[in-house]
Amino acid sequence: MRVKPPEPPQPEAPPDVALLVRKNLEMIFVATTQPRDLEVSSPRRTDQGDAWTACVRAQIISAAGAPLQRQTYRLTIKQSEIIDRRRAAAGDDCLSQSYSPVMPTK
Repeated sequence: MRVKPPEPPQPEAPPDVALLVRKNLEMIFVATTQPRDLEVSSPRRTDQGDAWTACVRAQIISAAGAPLQRQTYRLTIKQSEIIDRRRAAAGDDCLSQSYSPVMPTK
């Protein structure tokens, strides 16, 4: 009798990026920057297929209180947790993404 090989794990469902951003705002943006007008892109699978990436952007202010240009960050998400965030670079495709507003929590 042959033992049936285990089934491969089901692919992880796309994360709710807006919810993750709301829950982790202080981890993404420094609190003193007072991020506003937050927007997120749809999640995309990483090339390895074991995580997701998404872009988030917001209007922020400098430590001196001056308005700065909109800042965009690339998030890496695995198992519904943000495992990395960094300022978006040219190769991240954040400029070409469509964005949706992040509604504040009540």
